[in-house]
Amino acid sequence: MTAPMRIRQKIRLITASSPNTRLNSWKEIAAYLGRDARTVQLWEKQEELPIHRHTHQARASVYAYSAELDAWLKMRTAEKAVRGAPQTHGDEELRTARVSGMLWRLGAVVLLLGILGTGFWFVINRKTQPKLPTGALAVLPFENLSPSEDLLVDGLTDVLITDLGRAGQIQVISRRSAMQFKGQHLPLPQIAAKLHASLVLEGTVTRSGNDIRVTAQLLDAVQDRPIWAASYSRKTNDVIAFQDEIAATIASEVTQKLTGTVPPASPASKSVDPRARLAYLTGRHFWEQRDEPGLRKAVAYFQQAATIDPHYAPAYAGLADSYNLMAGWRVPPSGESFSRAKAAAQTALSLDPTSAEAYNSLAFATYRQDWDFNRADQYFRRAIELNPNYAVAHQWYGEFLGDMRRFDQSIAELLKARELDPLSAMVGCDLAEGYLHAGRIAEAEAELKRVLNLYQDFAPAHAYLVGVYSKQSNFAAAESEAQAYFRHTGEESPLQMVRIQREAATGSVDQARRDVSLLLSGKSRSSFSSYQKAQFFFASGQKEAGYAALEEAYRERSWWLVTMLVDPGFDSVRNEHRFHDLAKRVGLPV
Repeated sequence: MTAPMRIRQKIRLITASSPNTRLNSWKEIAAYLGRDARTVQLWEKQEELPIHRHTHQARASVYAYSAELDAWLKMRTAEKAVRGAPQTHGDEELRTARVSGMLWRLGAVVLLLGILGTGFWFVINRKTQPKLPTGALAVLPFENLSPSEDLLVDGLTDVLITDLGRAGQIQVISRRSAMQFKGQHLPLPQIAAKLHASLVLEGTVTRSGNDIRVTAQLLDAVQDRPIWAASYSRKTNDVIAFQDEIAATIASEVTQKLTGTVPPASPASKSVDPRARLAYLTGRHFWEQRDEPGLRKAVAYFQQAATIDPHYAPAYAGLADSYNLMAGWRVPPSGESFSRAKAAAQTALSLDPTSAEAYNSLAFATYRQDWDFNRADQYFRRAIELNPNYAVAHQWYGEFLGDMRRFDQSIAELLKARELDPLSAMVGCDLAEGYLHAGRIAEAEAELKRVLNLYQDFAPAHAYLVGVYSKQSNFAAAESEAQAYFRHTGEESPLQMVRIQREAATGSVDQARRDVSLLLSGKSRSSFSSYQKAQFFFASGQKEAGYAALEEAYRERSWWLVTMLVDPGFDSVRNEHRFHDLAKRVGLPV
């Protein structure tokens, strides 16, 4: 064994239990030993100072371990003593080296504390930086800076809302509420307060020939400060492909900014005739009016979109939504309307299996026409899974759950619908009905008053209030609301029902029965469904006639029967065996 090998072996034995620090340069090694770099380099050449090297292409780098250096010093001192060298010199050298090592370690500690202090300063400073707000995001209608580009602008806004909402990583306000601010330039905090949104995405679109430029800006709506901004320019004559591409890009970048994660890619969009997209958007405008004239116009535009582009799935989903709501007017008859709705929804799903709108409409028709409540529940949940931000799915699912007497779940879904669509009058009315069915009368009344505070002429809110006040036997208030409903719609049945209920409650039962007989005779008889007739009979204490009318409704497969367990019009017979028997035949949970 050579002398250098013996020295290294001894060093390893001495350092086996010693604390160790790696020194990564001649400067650090010299500082540890209390010498200059030149002396240390001579020790390495002449006295086997344990130095290690990394060999690189250009030059080598050196490093050493403190424990090995300490061991080398001890061994060197001992060897000098054996040769007769003064022991004190070696001890002094070792002490000097150790003191120098301590000073070096102290310096390292100070340096480390400085680094930690700097890091701590960054953490503290980071905390003082404005945090990204959490909460709902409202996509305001992008502003059109060019003439005749409403198709591009409205389509871009619509696709953006869909793309942002589909992944479910951000809560996105529905198009129905956001579009109310089209063309308005209100202060951002005011818009945020109305939409209950903490974030707003807005932008502009400019087109000159085939040159299109889109700017987008994400803002903290409460503080009115920008968070992110981008602009996109393209030269293209394919407007639809451009808006789909830009919407997907903006949705991805905004999601990544807010959540730190990249959302899953949207399903590949198929080429769509711009005229079909325009007809579809126009149909949605009329569908959202939720009245018979609006629904008829919506059907016409959705049919136009499907004729222009027979492979455009949203057109069929829109038709399904329209037929479902038209069943309430019985023109065409409700059975025919629901059949048309199911056929349209199934066509939409054959073209786009990821259509939340189609699944939602299919669920609605399945539950009201087929009375297949388990399958309807599955369809509703599938719609929400495909698009957790689809407000109408939460709204209709909430109605369904209420009819199934699953009141807590019903109200939770309806509250979610209101969060996503805060300015929807119909969502507010359905939530109030959910409260009413659950016996939470005060909350039902408060919600309807909120709706009327926003839209004082919204007729359904007055009709729902008739039910709330009748439940409280406050017939004066109920009559006032029924009169308001009559002024807006010309429909007298709520007013007639209140009169009959008040007569029966005050002991004028014979008068109530005469009024029912008069009401259901002659020309007016055909204007009431068997389900409505049953309510008039029960309100006037004519049980046998009431049950006969319910049996007639059952033979007709009236969709209204799915509401019979929660309808206040049947409170007087709610716990009777005959009533439960009919509910079981419908398939309702008794």
